[in-house]
Amino acid sequence: MMGREAALALLDKALGYSKAQETDIFLGAQDLGLSRFAGGAIHQNVAHSDVTLNIRSVTGKRLGRATTNDLSDAGVQKAMELAHQNAMLMPEDPAFNGLPDPSDAANVDSWDESTAQCSPKARAQIVRGICLQGKEHNLNVSGACRTGVQEIAVVSSRGTRAYHAGTFAGLIINTMSETSAGWAKGGSWRLSDLDTEALGKEAVSKAVAGRNPVAIEPGRYPVVLDTYAVDDILEALSLYGMGAQAVQEGRSWMNDFIGPQGSLGTQAMSPAVTIWDEGSSSHGWPVPFDAEGVPRQRVDIITKGVVNTPVHNSYTAGKEGTVSTGHQENFTGPPVASNLFMLEGDSSLEQLIGSTERGIYITRFFYTRVAHSKGCVMTGMTRDGTFMIENGQITHPVKDLRFTQSYVEALAAVEHVGSESKLILNEVGFATRVPALKLSSFNFTGVTV
Repeated sequence: MMGREAALALLDKALGYSKAQETDIFLGAQDLGLSRFAGGAIHQNVAHSDVTLNIRSVTGKRLGRATTNDLSDAGVQKAMELAHQNAMLMPEDPAFNGLPDPSDAANVDSWDESTAQCSPKARAQIVRGICLQGKEHNLNVSGACRTGVQEIAVVSSRGTRAYHAGTFAGLIINTMSETSAGWAKGGSWRLSDLDTEALGKEAVSKAVAGRNPVAIEPGRYPVVLDTYAVDDILEALSLYGMGAQAVQEGRSWMNDFIGPQGSLGTQAMSPAVTIWDEGSSSHGWPVPFDAEGVPRQRVDIITKGVVNTPVHNSYTAGKEGTVSTGHQENFTGPPVASNLFMLEGDSSLEQLIGSTERGIYITRFFYTRVAHSKGCVMTGMTRDGTFMIENGQITHPVKDLRFTQSYVEALAAVEHVGSESKLILNEVGFATRVPALKLSSFNFTGVTV
């Protein structure tokens, strides 16, 4: 770990090498510990550390970039010169309005010392408990447990100086029998937030209950989606349309619903659906500013089913004469809504299932891919625990199904929302906190082998 003083001193020194009109530098650093396990035993322990400088060089309306993890004076100078040369080679971009002005970000609490200091032995104890649970039921158990520290810092010639450090912990568990599989996932910036025993029981119980599934006919069914499936929906909606670049280019699912600038949009989803992005919330994956050093603002994307607005970086905001919402997630690429929340309802998971006369309980989607970005039409499969619901009761496991379904239309069919939400870390820097959902209809197109 570098620490605030060392990180900002490195960036200040690097900035001194710039010959460009404007320059900003984004530092990303990570210390990662990872324990992978399979067959009931740890087979790999990995320790990884890296510090990367990402440089933007501006000359007029031209923008050039360079990246290096050579932190020597010569390495930093070389990268700075390369960014400047790249800027001079680029055509002018009339929509580029320069780097963002400095703005102070609020401090957020996302540091846990015990997580930062977690040892391979401590991770091994977690893995041991999970593997013993699987052994009781003759299941093959595999997965990964990771802990670490992430640092980011931004310094610019316009006066931006920002630094943040946070810890992270994640656990993925796969359980398999000859005819079934189970899966569970947990993540937080505090390792103590992960109930690893409960996650193990969750993955084991799905594999045990899912043995000897039977095939059912594809078609439209009411469904109860557990949190992992809901997480997949929000991640896809973010990737294929919650960012302003996709909206401005006319390829977002939001284009059919968003109103003129400054006005409310139209109803796209059930009134039970409210979704927002809040980067500074400690209930998600809190990071106070983006890769441009802009404070991350709360953005109410969907309110009671009505589409409001996408998230912005400085480039997309400049095109519309507005301000960035602090959603430049990475050094390059579009703005991303990456700390998403869905408002809870008032139904327990048992009540969601109990309200279903005949339908399917889905714990997870797998290998989902976009078929059409307009409407966010996705195709994928159920996996690791799919069960028939009859007369408000789970009766038996069913073979996994393939679906092709608009996720926008899926959320328009929400009847009830779960009362408890779960934090799911997909990657370091992308998280959702979501409840389970009851949908009146979901389209299944085939049965997997």
